[in-house]
Amino acid sequence: MKLAIIGCGEVGRLYARVAAESFEVVLCDAYPSPAARDLAIELGLTLHERLGDWLAGVDRVWSCVTGDVAAAVAEQSGAFVSPGAMFVDLSTATPADKLRSSELLHTKGIEYADAVIMGAIGMTGLRTSLLVSGEAAATAVADFATIGAPARALENARPGDAAALKLLRTVLTKGIEALAVECLVSAEKQGVREELYRVLGDIDTQGFTTFLDAVVRSHLLHAERRSHEVERAVAQLDQAHLPSSVLAGTRTLYERTVHSLAAHPPGPDAATSIDSALAWLLSVSEADIPAAV
Repeated sequence: MKLAIIGCGEVGRLYARVAAESFEVVLCDAYPSPAARDLAIELGLTLHERLGDWLAGVDRVWSCVTGDVAAAVAEQSGAFVSPGAMFVDLSTATPADKLRSSELLHTKGIEYADAVIMGAIGMTGLRTSLLVSGEAAATAVADFATIGAPARALENARPGDAAALKLLRTVLTKGIEALAVECLVSAEKQGVREELYRVLGDIDTQGFTTFLDAVVRSHLLHAERRSHEVERAVAQLDQAHLPSSVLAGTRTLYERTVHSLAAHPPGPDAATSIDSALAWLLSVSEADIPAAV
C-alpha cells in the first residue's frame, strides 16, 4: 500500500520513519528542512517539493501540515488523488475547515478522516494518542494500529468533531500552562515552590476531571469570595514585579460571573450538579453576546 506523507516537520518525520516499515512511503514538503532531506536519504524515500500527478498512485495521504494551510493542501491534493484513496488530515485546522475539506474531497470520491494528536509528540513520540472522526475513521485507526500508534475513532462523529475536541483540550491545557508559568515563576522567586507542590496534593488525590467538575459547579456559590482571592493574588504578583496577564483574565471572568449572579440569579438547584451549573453558565454567556444585526 502506498502512503504519501505531506508535511515533513516533527510529526511527519516521526510517522514516516515508522510507516516505512509497513507502507511504501513517499514524502512531500514545499520547503523541506535539512532533517527532512536527511530522513529521505536515510530511508531511501522520494521527497517531492510540490503536489502533483504523482499523488494519483497513492492509496493513503496523511497530511501533517500546519493548521493554517491544511484546507488549501486538502483542496490542492484533491486535484490529483485518485477516487477511492483516503486523505487523513492530521493538522490542527479548525473544525469548520476540516468539515469543508471533507465535503470537497467527498465530491471527488476521496475518503476523508479528521485525525488529531492528543498530546505532545515531542514528549511521547509514537505513544501519543490520536482521536479520529469521519466516515473513514475506522480505516484510519486500523492504519495507525499498523505502525503502533494508539488511535480511537469517535462513534457517529463528523469530520471536525475530533478537531473540536482537540481545541477544547487546548483551551484547558494551554490556559493551565500559561497560569503555571505565572504561578511557578512567582513561587520560585518567593522561595516556596516545593511547598506549593505539597499544597496542591489534594488535586492529585481527587483526580483532575473530578476537580474540574467540582470547581465549576461551586463557581456559582463562591464566585464573589473567590474573586477577592484573585484580587489578592494579582496584588501579590504585582508586588513581586512579576507578570499577571493570565491571572488578570481570570479576574475578568470572576467579575463577569459576579455581575451575572446579580443580574440573572440562578435557581436554588443550579449548583447541585455540574449539568445544572453549566446550563446556567451557558445561558448567561449567551446573554452576554450581542445579537447579530
